Amino acid sequence: MFQNTGNTIDSRRYDIDWLRTLAFLLLIFYHIGQFYVADWGWHVKSVYLSDFLKNIMLLVNQWRMPLIFLISGIALSLVEVKISSAQLLKMRFIRVLIPLLFGMALIVPPQVYFELVQSKGYTASYVDFLTLYFDTNTTQYAEHQLLTSRTGLPFGLITYNHLWYLLYLFTYTLVYIAIKPLLVRINWQQISRNVSAITVLAIPFTLVLLYDLVLLPYFPEDTFVLVGDWYNHAFYFTVFMLGYALAKSPNVWQTLINYRKTWFVLAIISYSLVIIRFNRAWGFDVDYNSASMFTQLFINVIWSSNKVFWLLAILGFSGAYLNKKHPLLTYMNEAVLPWYILHQTLIIIFAMWLVKLELGAVFEPILLIFFTFAGCALGYEVIKRFVLMRFIFGLKMPKQQLRPRDE
Repeated sequence: MFQNTGNTIDSRRYDIDWLRTLAFLLLIFYHIGQFYVADWGWHVKSVYLSDFLKNIMLLVNQWRMPLIFLISGIALSLVEVKISSAQLLKMRFIRVLIPLLFGMALIVPPQVYFELVQSKGYTASYVDFLTLYFDTNTTQYAEHQLLTSRTGLPFGLITYNHLWYLLYLFTYTLVYIAIKPLLVRINWQQISRNVSAITVLAIPFTLVLLYDLVLLPYFPEDTFVLVGDWYNHAFYFTVFMLGYALAKSPNVWQTLINYRKTWFVLAIISYSLVIIRFNRAWGFDVDYNSASMFTQLFINVIWSSNKVFWLLAILGFSGAYLNKKHPLLTYMNEAVLPWYILHQTLIIIFAMWLVKLELGAVFEPILLIFFTFAGCALGYEVIKRFVLMRFIFGLKMPKQQLRPRDE
């Protein structure tokens, strides 16, 4: 299934393209769910809240972002031999950092505006709000800034919200460039030649469990402030580098595929235990802080294994069935970044409009899903047609057609 040249798999990995697309589409559905799930904080909330939705959200919330960082590491590894560190840095600056900065200035502000309207009773116009948003010295809504600005810097209300992934990806790229001279000296295929399925499971599981036990109690996983977010950095950068190593280890990849059904069964079991623990059912109604050390370890094993088993299962099944080219994939390979940048703002704008219509707990979410995806598709169609918009949203510049010389 794999062809190798040097230290990297030499083939187009359509399954990774599919995974990237599906992971970001899942992210859109997840953020729509955040509008409706009960008890979980988000920027705005519907009046139609669901407790049962928590169980569905728990199915994906532990591994959805690790999967995206894993894919990012794989993609980086696959292009490593084609571009230099300087070229990579330039590409990340243009296609990651610039969309982040423009996103903070143009895309994210409506999210903050509607959040203040709903949670703080803000009554001024959106134009007035923009003056407040770009006032880096403002002290208004200080509590809101502390809880939701996320930048960790004294920028007032300016924030990156859902675009934090771009900042983290850029940062991890800088770390990768710094350690690249060491990475390229490693013979990954030799190291992974005789790796067993137990080893494939044990390495990520041990690391994730270690982070859950040692770092998570001190560094909450939902702050996304770059400086100080050590649990997320440990977890996400680890899966980022595991993806990098996986792309250079065809034997390990084949092991993931061969044992995909095993990973899936274990994932279902671990998810069932997560749901039981989350709902405090069948003897799992113990208080974590007052529980014995053994009980705390067991609970952490459940949560950590759930993350790892799902990642392994997804990689295994995608490698077995998704490594195929398709016209839709060609479209989504370019569209996925603009869709990601636009989606959360569109969700919030459409949600706040639909709330006023009082359509009920069935029609409102259906329409919100439709309008969000339609808005992303329409937005991309506009973006891809203008050079400046392509630049702002991190798309490649169209090749200029050469005009024939006059005879």
